[in-house]
Amino acid sequence: MAGDVYTVAGGKGGVGKTTTAVNTAIALQDAGRRTVVVDADLGMTNLSELLGLEHEPRLHDVLAGEAELGDAIAEGPSGLSVLAGRGTLESFAEADPSNLRPVLRALQRSYEAVIVDTGAGLSHETLVPAGMSDGIVLVTTPDEVSLTDARKVGELADHVDGSIVGAVLTKVRDDIDVSAVGEELGEEILGVVPQDDEATANEPLVVTSPDSYAAQAYRRLGTKLADWIDDSPVERPVES
Repeated sequence: MAGDVYTVAGGKGGVGKTTTAVNTAIALQDAGRRTVVVDADLGMTNLSELLGLEHEPRLHDVLAGEAELGDAIAEGPSGLSVLAGRGTLESFAEADPSNLRPVLRALQRSYEAVIVDTGAGLSHETLVPAGMSDGIVLVTTPDEVSLTDARKVGELADHVDGSIVGAVLTKVRDDIDVSAVGEELGEEILGVVPQDDEATANEPLVVTSPDSYAAQAYRRLGTKLADWIDDSPVERPVES
């Protein structure tokens, strides 16, 4: 049996997809669910920079057939496993996005949760994890452009049999009517992350600013995902 894959997606850049993926993954790891976070934004990778990791090789090397998957996995905060990419044009050109599927399948055999960070919109490397996910988490800010783009991602995800489990609202101000935003988006709101420039200045904020409202929001989201995993227990292979 395989672990759960959750794809973090959104239609607009800068809404906090990577921040959501990383902090939720750490929250899951801290909740006792063996978790790996994957940087599948092959053209604009930033996971290693956000976490300050310099591990080699990386996901791009695996996709290019030049490295083994196990060698590319680094250890991040709280013991989180991290499969980061490399943000160079040469690496992007050499990586084969079609190899994402076997990579994610292999990770499912070793982890209870695979959190996949994706780029803006729906590129090929976004559609692959979206189509094989147990759930897609949309990330959006409350502004109209971001909401419109997020709805488009949700609509297009249906074409690859992707299942939207809900949305995370980021950069939320006190004057935002969250219920109204949820109705406009047409999705359940899984988490509300307030605007907090101080907390997000030093990522991952669930580690660096654990008492902030933003960190607490990601902890609650991690708890929800952990509960979903527990509702469908699977047998894990014994690793050598």
